[in-house]
Order: sequence, then C-alpha cells, then structure tokens
Amino acid sequence: GRIAQLIAGEDGGKTKKKCGCLPDTSANATPLQQNLEKLGGRIGVLAIVVCIVIFIIGVALDRTDPANPGSPAWLYMILISVTLAVAAIPEGIPLCVT
Repeated sequence: GRIAQLIAGEDGGKTKKKCGCLPDTSANATPLQQNLEKLGGRIGVLAIVVCIVIFIIGVALDRTDPANPGSPAWLYMILISVTLAVAAIPEGIPLCVT
C-alpha cells in the first residue's frame, strides 16, 4: 500500500516525486568498470584462443577419452575445450577487485 506508493513516487494523488532511496542507474560506467570490461574481454578472447590451440594439439596427438578408448579423439577434445572455456570465462573479476 503506502510503501509501494512511496517507492513509485506517488504521494496520495498529490504531486509525483521520485523516491530518493532508489539509485540512479542512468549514469555512465566508472573508469574502473570500463577497465574491468576491457580486461574481461581480453581474458575471454585469450581463453578461447588457448582452447582452440588445445583442441588442435589434442586432435593432432590423437588424445582419446581414458574412460572410453573407442570414442573419437575430436569428440573428447571438444569436451575438454568447452570445459576449459567455461571455466576460464571471467565472471567474477568485479568481485575479486572490490
């Protein structure tokens, strides 16, 4: 009721005011956020390049799944490469910095 009206900026039919308790999200990113975005992008690209190199080397060396030696090497190396890419994508960089 009353709390929702205050948050929405409604004051019982009177003039509408914005609630000062909500943060302003229209501001541009800070320099730290911009640098973290660049760093995250660079790490992501580097991780993908490393995964491609590992895939190529693994297929060239005919690395097969130790648990299933009859499976093709390319399938095992795709699984390894995707696993490494998912692990290397930097989602927690802002948490580490702050």
